[in-house]
Amino acid sequence: MRNALVTAALVVLLALIADVKRPAAQFAPNPPWAPQQLAPTIAPPAPPVETGEKARTVTHRSAKTHTRHKAVRPPPNPRQVAEKSGYKRVSDLVNFPKFFPGLGVIFVKPDTLPLGPFLCFDRRDRLIATVYMVPIKDIDDHKSLEAAGDARASAGPVDHVSFYFNPGHPGVDMPHYHVVLWHVTKQQEARVAK
Repeated sequence: MRNALVTAALVVLLALIADVKRPAAQFAPNPPWAPQQLAPTIAPPAPPVETGEKARTVTHRSAKTHTRHKAVRPPPNPRQVAEKSGYKRVSDLVNFPKFFPGLGVIFVKPDTLPLGPFLCFDRRDRLIATVYMVPIKDIDDHKSLEAAGDARASAGPVDHVSFYFNPGHPGVDMPHYHVVLWHVTKQQEARVAK
Protein backbone atom coordinates (compact mmCIF):
# COMPACT_ATOMS: atom_id res chain seq x y z
CA MET A 1 0.00 0.00 0.00
CA ARG A 2 2.81 2.33 0.87
CA ASN A 3 4.51 1.71 -2.52
CA ALA A 4 1.26 2.57 -4.29
CA LEU A 5 1.06 5.91 -2.43
CA VAL A 6 4.68 6.75 -3.26
CA THR A 7 4.09 5.87 -6.93
CA ALA A 8 0.94 8.00 -7.07
CA ALA A 9 2.76 10.92 -5.43
CA LEU A 10 5.60 10.64 -7.99
CA VAL A 11 3.12 10.59 -10.89
CA VAL A 12 1.38 13.72 -9.55
CA LEU A 13 4.73 15.46 -9.01
CA LEU A 14 5.89 14.60 -12.55
CA ALA A 15 2.60 15.83 -13.97
CA LEU A 16 3.10 19.17 -12.24
CA ILE A 17 6.70 19.52 -13.44
CA ALA A 18 6.41 18.14 -16.98
CA ASP A 19 5.40 20.24 -19.99
CA VAL A 20 2.28 18.44 -21.15
CA LYS A 21 1.51 20.50 -24.25
CA ARG A 22 0.79 18.54 -27.38
CA PRO A 23 3.97 18.24 -29.50
CA ALA A 24 2.30 19.66 -32.60
CA ALA A 25 1.30 22.78 -30.71
CA GLN A 26 4.91 23.34 -29.66
CA PHE A 27 6.29 23.36 -33.21
CA ALA A 28 3.56 24.69 -35.49
CA PRO A 29 2.67 28.39 -35.09
CA ASN A 30 -0.64 27.86 -36.93
CA PRO A 31 -1.68 24.23 -36.46
CA PRO A 32 -3.81 22.74 -39.23
CA TRP A 33 -6.84 22.37 -36.94
CA ALA A 34 -6.90 26.11 -36.11
CA PRO A 35 -9.44 28.25 -38.03
CA GLN A 36 -7.93 30.00 -41.05
CA GLN A 37 -8.35 33.72 -41.70
CA LEU A 38 -9.03 34.32 -45.39
CA ALA A 39 -8.93 37.66 -47.16
CA PRO A 40 -12.24 38.89 -48.60
CA THR A 41 -12.61 38.13 -52.31
CA ILE A 42 -15.42 40.57 -53.13
CA ALA A 43 -15.02 44.32 -52.92
CA PRO A 44 -17.46 46.26 -50.72
CA PRO A 45 -20.42 47.85 -52.50
CA ALA A 46 -19.78 51.17 -54.22
CA PRO A 47 -21.33 54.34 -52.80
CA PRO A 48 -24.66 55.54 -54.27
CA VAL A 49 -24.49 57.36 -57.60
CA GLU A 50 -26.73 60.41 -58.10
CA THR A 51 -28.80 60.25 -61.29
CA GLY A 52 -31.37 63.00 -61.28
CA GLU A 53 -34.16 62.30 -58.77
CA LYS A 54 -33.19 58.87 -57.45
CA ALA A 55 -30.03 57.47 -55.94
CA ARG A 56 -29.03 53.92 -56.66
CA THR A 57 -26.31 51.61 -55.43
CA VAL A 58 -23.97 50.20 -58.02
CA THR A 59 -22.47 46.85 -57.22
CA HIS A 60 -20.16 44.76 -59.31
CA ARG A 61 -20.00 41.09 -58.54
CA SER A 62 -16.89 40.64 -60.63
CA ALA A 63 -14.92 43.27 -58.71
CA LYS A 64 -11.54 42.01 -57.55
CA THR A 65 -9.19 43.36 -54.95
CA HIS A 66 -6.02 44.63 -56.55
CA THR A 67 -2.58 44.17 -55.08
CA ARG A 68 0.46 46.12 -56.06
CA HIS A 69 3.50 44.13 -57.09
CA LYS A 70 6.93 45.57 -56.51
CA ALA A 71 9.23 45.55 -59.50
CA VAL A 72 12.36 43.47 -59.01
CA ARG A 73 15.30 45.47 -60.23
CA PRO A 74 18.49 43.78 -61.35
CA PRO A 75 21.60 44.46 -59.28
CA PRO A 76 23.68 47.43 -60.44
CA ASN A 77 26.30 46.85 -63.12
CA PRO A 78 29.60 46.53 -61.18
CA ARG A 79 31.68 48.06 -64.01
CA GLN A 80 29.44 51.14 -64.12
CA VAL A 81 29.63 51.43 -60.32
CA ALA A 82 33.44 51.30 -60.55
CA GLU A 83 33.51 54.00 -63.25
CA LYS A 84 31.26 56.26 -61.14
CA SER A 85 33.71 55.73 -58.25
CA GLY A 86 36.65 57.06 -60.31
CA TYR A 87 38.05 53.88 -61.84
CA LYS A 88 39.46 54.21 -65.37
CA ARG A 89 40.11 51.53 -67.97
CA VAL A 90 43.86 50.75 -67.92
CA SER A 91 43.88 50.61 -71.73
CA ASP A 92 42.75 54.28 -71.77
CA LEU A 93 45.62 55.31 -69.45
CA VAL A 94 48.59 53.41 -70.95
CA ASN A 95 49.43 51.26 -73.96
CA PHE A 96 47.65 48.12 -72.78
CA PRO A 97 45.13 45.80 -74.50
CA LYS A 98 41.43 46.47 -73.85
CA PHE A 99 40.94 42.80 -72.96
CA PHE A 100 43.91 41.06 -71.36
CA PRO A 101 43.71 37.23 -71.56
CA GLY A 102 43.68 35.79 -68.06
CA LEU A 103 42.47 38.94 -66.31
CA GLY A 104 39.87 40.44 -68.67
CA VAL A 105 39.04 44.17 -68.84
CA ILE A 106 41.09 45.95 -66.15
CA PHE A 107 40.18 49.18 -64.33
CA VAL A 108 42.19 51.22 -61.80
CA LYS A 109 42.06 54.57 -60.03
CA PRO A 110 45.12 56.42 -61.43
CA ASP A 111 46.06 57.86 -58.02
CA THR A 112 46.39 54.36 -56.51
CA LEU A 113 49.15 53.20 -58.90
CA PRO A 114 51.25 51.06 -58.71
CA LEU A 115 49.58 49.07 -55.90
CA GLY A 116 45.95 49.28 -56.98
CA PRO A 117 43.39 47.75 -56.50
CA PHE A 118 42.88 46.83 -60.13
CA LEU A 119 39.35 45.58 -60.86
CA CYS A 120 39.04 42.87 -63.50
CA PHE A 121 35.79 42.30 -65.40
CA ASP A 122 34.75 39.70 -67.94
CA ARG A 123 33.13 40.63 -71.28
CA ARG A 124 29.70 40.84 -69.59
CA ASP A 125 30.86 43.38 -66.98
CA ARG A 126 30.93 40.84 -64.13
CA LEU A 127 33.61 41.46 -61.48
CA ILE A 128 35.86 38.42 -61.56
CA ALA A 129 38.98 39.50 -59.68
CA THR A 130 40.69 42.25 -57.72
CA VAL A 131 44.45 42.53 -58.32
CA TYR A 132 47.12 44.22 -56.21
CA MET A 133 50.54 44.80 -57.85
CA VAL A 134 53.18 44.84 -55.12
CA PRO A 135 56.64 46.11 -56.25
CA ILE A 136 59.55 43.86 -55.25
CA LYS A 137 61.38 46.93 -53.89
CA ASP A 138 58.56 47.44 -51.36
CA ILE A 139 58.83 43.80 -50.30
CA ASP A 140 62.66 44.05 -49.98
CA ASP A 141 62.27 47.24 -47.90
CA HIS A 142 59.84 45.38 -45.61
CA LYS A 143 57.18 48.04 -46.20
CA SER A 144 53.74 47.73 -44.70
CA LEU A 145 51.26 48.09 -47.50
CA GLU A 146 47.69 49.23 -47.23
CA ALA A 147 45.45 49.50 -50.24
CA ALA A 148 42.47 51.79 -49.98
CA GLY A 149 39.73 50.31 -52.10
CA ASP A 150 36.21 51.56 -52.69
CA ALA A 151 33.99 49.00 -50.98
CA ARG A 152 31.09 49.70 -53.38
CA ALA A 153 33.26 48.96 -56.41
CA SER A 154 35.58 46.19 -55.23
CA ALA A 155 33.42 44.32 -52.75
CA GLY A 156 32.91 40.67 -53.53
CA PRO A 157 33.41 37.33 -51.87
CA VAL A 158 36.85 35.82 -52.47
CA ASP A 159 36.87 32.25 -53.80
CA HIS A 160 40.63 31.77 -54.03
CA VAL A 161 43.90 33.74 -54.31
CA SER A 162 46.74 33.67 -56.86
CA PHE A 163 50.21 35.10 -56.20
CA TYR A 164 52.79 35.32 -59.00
CA PHE A 165 55.76 37.34 -60.28
CA ASN A 166 55.61 39.81 -63.20
CA PRO A 167 58.76 41.48 -64.62
CA GLY A 168 56.84 44.66 -65.48
CA HIS A 169 54.33 45.90 -68.04
CA PRO A 170 52.91 49.25 -69.22
CA GLY A 171 51.49 51.11 -66.25
CA VAL A 172 53.62 49.23 -63.69
CA ASP A 173 57.09 49.04 -65.29
CA MET A 174 59.03 47.82 -62.25
CA PRO A 175 59.23 44.09 -61.32
CA HIS A 176 56.35 43.21 -59.02
CA TYR A 177 54.10 40.47 -57.73
CA HIS A 178 50.43 40.14 -58.63
CA VAL A 179 48.16 39.27 -55.72
CA VAL A 180 44.91 38.21 -57.40
CA LEU A 181 41.76 37.85 -55.28
CA TRP A 182 39.43 35.77 -57.44
CA HIS A 183 35.72 36.38 -57.00
CA VAL A 184 34.85 33.39 -59.21
CA THR A 185 35.69 29.70 -59.04
CA LYS A 186 38.69 28.18 -60.81
CA GLN A 187 36.35 26.75 -63.47
CA GLN A 188 34.84 30.20 -64.08
CA GLU A 189 38.29 31.72 -64.66
CA ALA A 190 37.99 30.34 -68.19
CA ARG A 191 35.62 33.23 -68.95
CA VAL A 192 38.68 35.49 -69.26
CA ALA A 193 41.18 33.00 -70.69
CA LYS A 194 40.52 34.08 -74.29
